[in-house]
Amino acid sequence: MEVRKPVCPFISSTFRDFQEERDHLVKYIFPEIQQICKEKYCTHFAPIDLRWGINKNQAQKGEVISLCIDFIKRGSPWFICLLGDRYGYHYDAEAEDEQAKEWFMKNIDVAAKEGHEWVRQCMSKSITEIEIEAALSEDFNCTQCFFYFRDEDYVYKKFPNPTEEQLKTYCSESEKSAKRLRALKQRIKDSNYKVTLFSSPLQLGEALLSDLKQALEEYYKDCHTMTHFPHLPDSFTERVHNLAPENREMILAHHIFETSRGDSAKLADFGDDIITKLNNHAYSIGQSSHKPILLLSGEQGCGKSTLMARWALQYNSTVPLITHYIGCSTYSRDLAHTLENVLQILGIDVDDSTSNEPLTACTSKQWSELQDNIEHFNRIVQEQTFVLAIDCLEALSSDSDHAHVLEDFTWLPSSIPDNCRIILTCTKGSNHYLHFKSNYNSKGKSNFVEVEIGGITDVEQRKAVVTKHLETYCKSLDPGQLATICNSHLSYNPMYLIAVANELRVFGIYEEVDKLIDEIVQAPTQDQLWFNIFKRWCRDYGWSDEHENTYRPNEPFGWVQDALCFIAMSRRGLSEEEILGALELIGYRDSSKVTTAAWASFYRAAQDSLIKEYTGIYSLAHGCVQKAVLCSVMGGSVDNLTTPLASAAPHTQSKLCRMPSIYKRSHDFYHIQLANYFEKQPTTWRVLEELPWHWCMAHKWDKLHRIVRTPQYFQLFRSSSEINQFNTFKIDLFRYWDEMKQHSDHLPSETYKRMVKDELESAIRTSVEETMRIPEVENDLGTCDIERLVELASIYVPHDDIIKLTKISWLAGQFLGEICDYEPGTKLLQHAKILCPGKHSTLLYQINYSLGKVYYYKIDWEKARGSFIEALKELKKSSDSKWDTLEEQCALLNNTVSCLLIMKRLNEADRILKETEEKYLKISNYKKSPGYFMYLFNKSRLLVKRANKIKNLVEKKKLLTEAVNLFEETLEFRMRHYGWRHPLVALNWQEKGFLYHQWGNREQGEICFKKALEIYEEVLSQDHVLIATCYYHLGMIYEEDRNWSQGLRCFEIALKIRQSRFTRKTVWLDIQRRIRKCEKLCKLQEENDIRSNSAPPPVTLTADTPPDSPSAVPHRRLERHILNPYQRYSLFDTDRQIAIPTSDLIEKVN
Repeated sequence: MEVRKPVCPFISSTFRDFQEERDHLVKYIFPEIQQICKEKYCTHFAPIDLRWGINKNQAQKGEVISLCIDFIKRGSPWFICLLGDRYGYHYDAEAEDEQAKEWFMKNIDVAAKEGHEWVRQCMSKSITEIEIEAALSEDFNCTQCFFYFRDEDYVYKKFPNPTEEQLKTYCSESEKSAKRLRALKQRIKDSNYKVTLFSSPLQLGEALLSDLKQALEEYYKDCHTMTHFPHLPDSFTERVHNLAPENREMILAHHIFETSRGDSAKLADFGDDIITKLNNHAYSIGQSSHKPILLLSGEQGCGKSTLMARWALQYNSTVPLITHYIGCSTYSRDLAHTLENVLQILGIDVDDSTSNEPLTACTSKQWSELQDNIEHFNRIVQEQTFVLAIDCLEALSSDSDHAHVLEDFTWLPSSIPDNCRIILTCTKGSNHYLHFKSNYNSKGKSNFVEVEIGGITDVEQRKAVVTKHLETYCKSLDPGQLATICNSHLSYNPMYLIAVANELRVFGIYEEVDKLIDEIVQAPTQDQLWFNIFKRWCRDYGWSDEHENTYRPNEPFGWVQDALCFIAMSRRGLSEEEILGALELIGYRDSSKVTTAAWASFYRAAQDSLIKEYTGIYSLAHGCVQKAVLCSVMGGSVDNLTTPLASAAPHTQSKLCRMPSIYKRSHDFYHIQLANYFEKQPTTWRVLEELPWHWCMAHKWDKLHRIVRTPQYFQLFRSSSEINQFNTFKIDLFRYWDEMKQHSDHLPSETYKRMVKDELESAIRTSVEETMRIPEVENDLGTCDIERLVELASIYVPHDDIIKLTKISWLAGQFLGEICDYEPGTKLLQHAKILCPGKHSTLLYQINYSLGKVYYYKIDWEKARGSFIEALKELKKSSDSKWDTLEEQCALLNNTVSCLLIMKRLNEADRILKETEEKYLKISNYKKSPGYFMYLFNKSRLLVKRANKIKNLVEKKKLLTEAVNLFEETLEFRMRHYGWRHPLVALNWQEKGFLYHQWGNREQGEICFKKALEIYEEVLSQDHVLIATCYYHLGMIYEEDRNWSQGLRCFEIALKIRQSRFTRKTVWLDIQRRIRKCEKLCKLQEENDIRSNSAPPPVTLTADTPPDSPSAVPHRRLERHILNPYQRYSLFDTDRQIAIPTSDLIEKVN
């Protein structure tokens, strides 16, 4: 659809008596028409309302009539006329006011000199009638005229006993004026234009809205879809037409945004130097001396988006320019969509089919799609010539499982050739800005050049911005008013100037414009300006007519304030139904109930500050709006606002920040009310997303505990991928328990044992009551332990209910295993295995798989191996598995190999590895599978173990070289696939640490273990057994270096963790022995002041070195760990450690 000329109807009426009607149209009707024009007809609606707009200087020069006629011509073919009982300002020869008559004559002369000679024949007519004469003339071609006549007795209906002032305002000026007005109305009625009668502002609004909708539909009925993109080849048009409708809409949204923002009237000539730099960068394709990425940065509101849109519309090159404006539509914020949009424009078919990933890969379907898009994008950058511009980088997002892709910027190619140029815009100081600079400055990626926008320094340029923006709506300011705005301390910021211009645009009282400007420029910060705008919203939309007298003029109040506070305090935004429901809950009901129409009117007026997602969810668009809303909650100044946790999810911040008590009370109030609202709704993913989070934010731990222990909610938490596309609820459950363990006495092990026991008792009791079998069983239920209840359930509970109980017990045991409560987790999984009917192979497979992982963590390798083998058998029997069975089999085989390697059953491990390889070769795109790289990881570990048993150094070197290469390949994949901060990446560092340590390079071994420990401590709980493993091996390195105190500290930490996790003393006996040794040596060192300054030299291996010597045999590893598929990830940026080169390791062997 082509972007068209704005719809700018001239609003003609007398001013004094139509103030209320005009206000109603501006607040409620015009915003809706603007939304229709923008979304449906690819244009915008800018009505010309001249209640103010002609400045004093223009009025004194006699330019009023001339300007009105010019504006009517500019707005053609659209014209709207409102007539009541007043005729309007006109020349009256009998009047005594000579100055007024002289002014009117002057206006007629100026208009005639400007080319409107016909106005000399209108000397006796009012300005309103002259406007109508212009619209009805053929020269102006106003084919879309709308006339609305108000009831003649309106004043007596509105005011039963009108005062003299009210009669003067609404009634005719004189009998002569009334006669002329009647003649004018009759002439209009005799024309072919529609005339509508109305008796109230509301009736006028409804009639005008209906007329304009119908007229717009008729006017644009022959318009087709978008035909041309100025900066793309013509061949793209046909490609767009062939896309699915939703994809066409997405691309159209970027085009509409670009055209509206790129209009030169927005920011006048600001940023011409920036546009020159953008051109130089884009036109440098093929020149190796230029850096491939340009980063356009600046503070919020400095005009980055507008400048990029202006540049894109002016772009003139045969090289395609692809623009993506993040935030212009719902999907535009998602990284996967961003890449998909680029690929579609370039004609690349994105394969929607994705391979199922093994459970151990910790991935979801979305990651597969994202990975495919990243690989397509990286390939196309190397192959095709184009310029890519992405705006508002700080708003780019992804689901929480893949946030590292954004942090590390792994979606951008590591090497960008000369055939491609990339332009990014980002707010200076934002997280994305800092991550981008950190990654591209430290990781050896392609260089970039940064161009910073500093704001508008030239006062004349500031004036041009305000003037041109107001000219769009046919308004202008006096030079003094303009100078007041543009000399204010915030006027350097374009966003500030546009916000001020918008406030003036909707203001309808000419006499009070100066007062409004004074209030605006007194705002000390942009946040305070937005706070004042927020107060106007509350004043204009927060109450219906009958409640206006309750409005507080000095602070925000009313339903608008409460609605925006609900949105600000929500986790993911709120839908209209949720907003109105929450408002009703806190008292907006009966005569004060907020209607859908009231909300729609407010949203249309504030739509630039609210984002409406495709799901109907509303969220705040700007940080300034967020601050203004939160400030209203505090009831104080914006400057005193303490950053709240209202927008932070549990997985991003665990400790609540301090805040003023008044804010804390309001903070809790809105969270509690939202929780109360969602608690009354049917259980859906939306309720699961918001309800527990609000109880957590309000510190209502007992209520939060009740939610997470309710079987219905718990099963949704653990099966989130089935109800929501993003697999985030499982992570939420971890975080909620982290908070509860810190602030309450609730424990997950006791909670879920009790939950399973209650469900068993309830099912047995219900079954016994329904069947009347063995009633004495019911009396014994209260005294039975859970093992006895499992036996009774297996006997008395029907099949369908048994399946439900099995799933609850399985999910509870699985969760406890993942948070390292191994003993209760094992028991619940064993109960689930007993309960599960033998025919349900898929469920048995899942139970055995979970049980195998828990045994693995418990360092019970044989039982773990047995459980994985059982899971594999059940998987092969299953015919209704929802996963790719072949890939799942490979995942189980990988885990089985891990057990065998630890038990040193190398031949059996080798046999299963070969079987695993054969299966992977049957899977398409297997080299993309995380499970395949788990196979490579195990293969490298097997090579290391085989090397330990070989005396021939040449053979050792060969095996170790192959092992290290596999380690490096696996590490590279895992860092790219999972991010730098992931347990599997840490596992790679840990294994490399083992390798260095066993060959005598303790220094490199220490580096690797510390790297692994750094990741483990960041993403796992502080008492996780993997952390104990790293401390144990670090302790051995320090022990060999004779650093007894450091070794003692590491061993003590490892012992403390293992004692808290394991009941078997054999697990920690070796650590206790080492602790006693270090304590004794530390004491001797203290007494004798003995300090060793150098470590013994590494042992050089020879052909005669016994294979079981301390130098050739690796230290006994107490654990090897399978990745927990739903671990918690941290998004904090830390220093990165470059992988250790292979040559360094091989050199040690030589």
